[in-house]
Amino acid sequence: MISGADTITVTTTDGTEYEASVVGSYEDGDIAVLKIEAEGLEAAVLGDSSQVQTGETVYAVGNPGGTLSGTVTDGIISATERTITVSIESSSQSYGGQTVEKTISLDVMQTSAAVSPGNSGGGLFNSSGELIGIVNAKSSGESQEGLGFAIPINTAQEIVASLINNGTYEAPAGEDRTENRV
Repeated sequence: MISGADTITVTTTDGTEYEASVVGSYEDGDIAVLKIEAEGLEAAVLGDSSQVQTGETVYAVGNPGGTLSGTVTDGIISATERTITVSIESSSQSYGGQTVEKTISLDVMQTSAAVSPGNSGGGLFNSSGELIGIVNAKSSGESQEGLGFAIPINTAQEIVASLINNGTYEAPAGEDRTENRV
């Protein structure tokens, strides 16, 4: 998450660093659009997450622990349509000097690809190398292992378009499942 960052640096696989500015962010989905001044970079090829099938092989690319950039793990799509509930502590919202904990529901794909803290925001790719999701969360239950979640790329594209055009994103009516607790 970029919330509260004084500076943001984007580092490419060859080690080149670029200062980035925030175009917009959607804290609930842990998605941000960053802008860098660069030429000759290759964009990921976007897939169609509506075509993803349970059992399909996938690869999660991320930065587990914030220190192991470029890590790739493999797995399968365990489910194409899941709704998960996550809690987010928001330092930007406070009530009477207290931190607000926000509980939100997200529609995601489930994967068995290993997801660790620091992977959030990384790509979930199919075996054709197409970006089909943005890694968002993992289950941290004591009796559950191997449960990773990703926002489908079709949903992420809608969020990104709104962030670029408006600087913000609001979940469509009926999809806003947010509860605030102090």
